[in-house]
Amino acid sequence: MDSSLQTPFNAAQVEILKLFSQGLTEEQTEELRKLLIEFRFKLLNEHVQKVAEEKGISVKDIDAASNEHRRTPYKGKPNNRK
Repeated sequence: MDSSLQTPFNAAQVEILKLFSQGLTEEQTEELRKLLIEFRFKLLNEHVQKVAEEKGISVKDIDAASNEHRRTPYKGKPNNRK
């Protein structure tokens, strides 16, 4: 018989809640926040690299696309206020 507690949280959320229940100082909370941000950035970076590999895109391609000028020139009438 499985006696584990059923919650709406996933395993990672439960672990973080356990950590918070012990009481953290402001400094510890800030350190944890930074670690979580670094972890999220790592996951995002891995995902971007995977997608880039699947699509055959290089870092140079991404850099070039980010520096392109893609705005459509405005061809409306100039504002003639007096």
